[in-house]
Amino acid sequence: MGSMHKFLRLLGIALLASFVTVGRGPAAGEEVDPEALKDAFFRTVFGLEYGGHADAYRVKRFVGPVRFFIDDRSGTGRQLEAQRFLNRLPRRIGHLQAAVVNQRSRANFRVILVRAQDFADVVASELQADSIAMNARCLVGVTTMNGRIQQSTAVIVADDDFLFPRCLVEEVLQGLGPMNDDDSLTESVFNDQSQHAEFTKFDQALMNVLYHPMIRPGMTGTEAHQTLPLVFADLGLSH
Repeated sequence: MGSMHKFLRLLGIALLASFVTVGRGPAAGEEVDPEALKDAFFRTVFGLEYGGHADAYRVKRFVGPVRFFIDDRSGTGRQLEAQRFLNRLPRRIGHLQAAVVNQRSRANFRVILVRAQDFADVVASELQADSIAMNARCLVGVTTMNGRIQQSTAVIVADDDFLFPRCLVEEVLQGLGPMNDDDSLTESVFNDQSQHAEFTKFDQALMNVLYHPMIRPGMTGTEAHQTLPLVFADLGLSH
């Protein structure tokens, strides 16, 4: 049996003076460039941010249903907003089976909403991590075995209007598998320097590639490179 690995993915957003547009993706009919998408797939799925763990160099994703549980400790009333986003995911990511459950014991993906003042303590207790040392603003922890995600836990600041929409989208998507960031991905939330605070069309395409049945957890980069042309053709993403 393969060993179990635990990864931590942090979001350290620099607060920009520019306005962040929420809820508006690319214009209807805008195409996703296949070459840019292929590049983004390898940059996010095979990131070296977690060197030292074998699964850092392999495809990581859930197999079987994802069961979200929202643990709202913030008192902000944003649980329904989070639930609406989570409920929409299966409609936007083909082959992803996901639902929000009411019992923590049934969940394999916990979304914890907290106030900023409590963030460090919750991260320490739930993820055994030092958010201050990591300069983290939001954080997701993922436990894997042979590339199969066993459990994800995202800790999201809910009482900050700037952070909340960005954290919700990015940390949930990261907790589904593509855990690396890259500053070159201008059309993606997988870039802490971007201003996107919504599930972009580009990221939707990336997640559909990751959760295509031909992309298997545990795949190496070489194996994925050989398989991607078939996946892109099936998804209608080829030139």
